Amino acid sequence: MARHKNMKRRRIILDNTFKLIREYGIDNVSLQMIAEKSGISKSLLQSYYPHKQKLTTDIMHNLFNTLWDEVYTNVVDQKQNLFTQVKAFCYIIGSLGIRDNGLDQVIRQAFSDNTTLDSWSQMLNSWIVERNLISEFTPDQIERIRSGISFIAAGGGRLYLKRKPHNLNPEEIADFMTSTLMGVFMNYDTSEIKEVLEEGHQVIRNADIGSIHFAIDHMFDEGKEIYS
Repeated sequence: MARHKNMKRRRIILDNTFKLIREYGIDNVSLQMIAEKSGISKSLLQSYYPHKQKLTTDIMHNLFNTLWDEVYTNVVDQKQNLFTQVKAFCYIIGSLGIRDNGLDQVIRQAFSDNTTLDSWSQMLNSWIVERNLISEFTPDQIERIRSGISFIAAGGGRLYLKRKPHNLNPEEIADFMTSTLMGVFMNYDTSEIKEVLEEGHQVIRNADIGSIHFAIDHMFDEGKEIYS
């Protein structure tokens, strides 16, 4: 009973924090604001989340896991290769940020903060292992993939933050990230990279961004898994 109550309260806190960050931006949201919106005292809030950083990290964790689940279930064919799926995932993130100013606030935070950026690259590496996307590669190649993903997470994040001055759209950013992973870290040739980028283009043409957006809006609803 106590465990259920604690989980329910965590769910409420995370959901309200997510809404506040989307409305005001992370720097303008205080623990006091979160406590008031959640109907609890600040001291009780801090018994769950002593610092705002832990809250934002948990939100990023849940956001990216929801995205991965949606992409894997509703966007890509599970038989498609790792690099096509990486392009689709990166494209979806960028598209959501462009169409939703509130999500843009959250995504910008993920790409601006070293802690959340590291967390994102670690989760992406875990995701490709869990989805059995690297079983065909040698141990040396897997290590290069891991290093490459950490690199493109940071580089792609910077491109996302500066997309307006450089006039970049989500697919261009996703193409940069995918081609860097394939060409720089995995030594694929230009024709192989082009083939993957084109396959990824066909995949994202059919992506239902609206349903993914809906899933994110409701990722803290009762019954949904909470990642921490």
